[in-house]
Amino acid sequence: MKTRLLVKEGEYRLAKAFCMDAKIDAEELYCFLTGMDKVALFLRANEEVDPETEEKYMELIARRAERIPLQHITGTQEFMGNTFKVSPDVLIPRQDTETLVEEAARTIQKNPKEKVSFIQKLKGVAEWDVLDLCCGSGAIGISLAKICSDIKVTASDISSAAIAVASENASKLRAKVKFVEGDMFEPHAGKKFDMIVSNPPYIRTAMISILQEEVKEHEPLGALDGGRDGLDFYRVIVDKAADHLNPGGFLMLEIGHDQGEDLRKMLKDDGRYTPAEVIKDLPGKDRVVKCRLKKESDL
Repeated sequence: MKTRLLVKEGEYRLAKAFCMDAKIDAEELYCFLTGMDKVALFLRANEEVDPETEEKYMELIARRAERIPLQHITGTQEFMGNTFKVSPDVLIPRQDTETLVEEAARTIQKNPKEKVSFIQKLKGVAEWDVLDLCCGSGAIGISLAKICSDIKVTASDISSAAIAVASENASKLRAKVKFVEGDMFEPHAGKKFDMIVSNPPYIRTAMISILQEEVKEHEPLGALDGGRDGLDFYRVIVDKAADHLNPGGFLMLEIGHDQGEDLRKMLKDDGRYTPAEVIKDLPGKDRVVKCRLKKESDL
């Protein structure tokens, strides 16, 4: 069978199984199997495929047709221009989360702190001390460590399996990140940061059952379920983050598209934070809430 016909058959089987982006996934799986890129796939469209490759390709298509996420088959996901390892132990990084990384990096770059001396740098002191809370695959913290110079990133998660995946990602991407296992702020007792970033679970419990099969059946429930109203983790973060931020330190949280006003009110009612800004993603939906811990001059 010619390459183009084989990939077309793969697309047909995925579409029949109600997989979204059937054409893209069929092409991605062929490229993954053969090591080709999309250009080579186009140029070699009329070449004959050997029986062994054809059989292996159809095995991959069959797995995807079972609604196993493409990223769990290939084991990787692109995020902020880097390739991250993913597994069923971590949430697959989404493009939505790039909004959080971009805003955090922009904030760091536009708000230079007092310069750290050469001696302090030798001692490991950084200009910015950043915490990636509920880090999962490590995509947020690792990306910030690669984008921004002179920052020290700590990333934590309650899942030891997630920490293992994140640590491997940091090693492969040559990003200097300290990983800590523990529940929310527990492993950070007595520690303060200049910025806390987080993409916590925020899907309402009742909504889990109507998610795509790829998500509800194959991604970790603990990284999805935000409680009855989706705000359980935000309540903990808003309550505890002030104890772990330096005065004027930034708190930046990814949110669901309909949670901006809830978070803005929650932060206002707490009273320890500056008025929150809600930042939209590329499609124009609310995606990130940003505020600072008040300084004496704000009181």
